[in-house]
Amino acid sequence: MATILRALIVEDSEYDTQTMLRELRRGGYEVDWERVETRSAMERALSERTWDLILCDYTLPRFSAGDALRTLQQSGLDLPFIIISGTIEEENAVDMLKAGAHDFIVKGRMARLLPAIERELKDAQTRRLQREAEVQRQELMARLEAINSEIERFTYLAFHDLRAPLITIKGFAGALEQDLEAGRHDQALRDIQRIGGAADRMDEILSDLLEFARIGRVRRPSEDVDSQQLVQEALQKLDGLIRAKSVTVKISPDLPQVHGDRIRLREVFENLIENAAQYTSDRKEPLIEIGTRWQDDQQIIFVRDNGQGVDPRYHNRIFELFEKLDPNTQGPGIGLALARRIIEVHGGKIWVESGGEGRGSTFCFTLPEKSEVKILLK
Repeated sequence: MATILRALIVEDSEYDTQTMLRELRRGGYEVDWERVETRSAMERALSERTWDLILCDYTLPRFSAGDALRTLQQSGLDLPFIIISGTIEEENAVDMLKAGAHDFIVKGRMARLLPAIERELKDAQTRRLQREAEVQRQELMARLEAINSEIERFTYLAFHDLRAPLITIKGFAGALEQDLEAGRHDQALRDIQRIGGAADRMDEILSDLLEFARIGRVRRPSEDVDSQQLVQEALQKLDGLIRAKSVTVKISPDLPQVHGDRIRLREVFENLIENAAQYTSDRKEPLIEIGTRWQDDQQIIFVRDNGQGVDPRYHNRIFELFEKLDPNTQGPGIGLALARRIIEVHGGKIWVESGGEGRGSTFCFTLPEKSEVKILLK
C-alpha cells in the first residue's frame, strides 16, 4: 500500500511540478499536493491544511524561497523545507540552509529527492517526539513542584495543628500530677477529661490527614451514581448535627446522575452540608438548599446556605488545609480541602459564591460528562 505524502509545492512551473510528482510516485508515495505561487496562497494553505513537507523553487516571479521559508517560520510549524532549483548558487544554498532550510536539490539531479525526503521526514518526526517529551518533562516538573509545595505545606500545617493538642496534653498531665498529690480528685478527673479531649482531637486530625493523603493514590473504577441518593445518605450520616442546629434542608428533585467514585462523591456532599450547618448556627431559621443549575451548557450542583457568608478575599483560601474562618467551629478545617481534592481528581471544579458577611454562601461544583471521567484515584 502506497504511503500518503502531503506535499505543499511552492512553484510557478506546472512542468517542474509534474516532474516532482512523478519522482515522488516513483518512490512509492501517493501524493496529496497543492501548488502555490504567492505568500498569501501559502499562508492560506498552511492554515487550512496539514502538510508533511514543503518543496520550494528558489526563484518565483512574485515570491522567493527566502520569502517562503520566512512564511513557514512565522506560522510556527516545523515542516521539512526542501529547495528544488536549477538556478541556485552554492553560496545562496548555504545561506538558505543557515536560515533554516533543510536541504536543496538541483532540478537536474532529482534522484536525490527521495532520500532527502525520507531523511527529513524522519528528522521531523524525531523533533516532534523531542518536543512532546520536553512538554511532558515540563508538565512533570510542574507537577513535582506542586507536590513538593503541597508536602511542605502539609507538613507545616500538620505540625502546627498537632502541636496544639500536644501542648494541652502536656500541660494537663502536669496539672494532673499536682492535683493528685494535693488530693484534688475532682479536678484530676477534669484534667483527665481535657487530656482525653486533646487526644481525640489529635486522632481526628490524623484521620483526616490520612483521608486527604489517600485521595488520588489508589485506583478504583467509577460508576453511575444518583446524586439524589448520595445527598440522602449524607443527610442520614449528619442527622444528629442537622437536628441539633435545627437546620431546614431543601433538596431539588432534579439532581442529576453523576459518574465517579460513589464513596468519595458522597463525602463531597457530607463535607459541604456539614460546613453549611456549622456556619448557619447563628441564624433564627437556618436553611440549606441543595440543587442544580445550568450555566454555559454545563450543569452545576450547589449547596447553598443562609449563614454568615464568606468575604470574597477568602473565596480561595477556605479550600486550603486547616483553614477556618471561624476558629470556634468544630473540626480541624480539612472538610473543604477534601471536597476540592475529590472533585479535582474527578476532573471537575469547585468554588464558592458569596457576597460577604451575613449574605450566605453557595458552594458549587461540576463534574465532566461520563465519557470524560477518568478512573478515580482513591
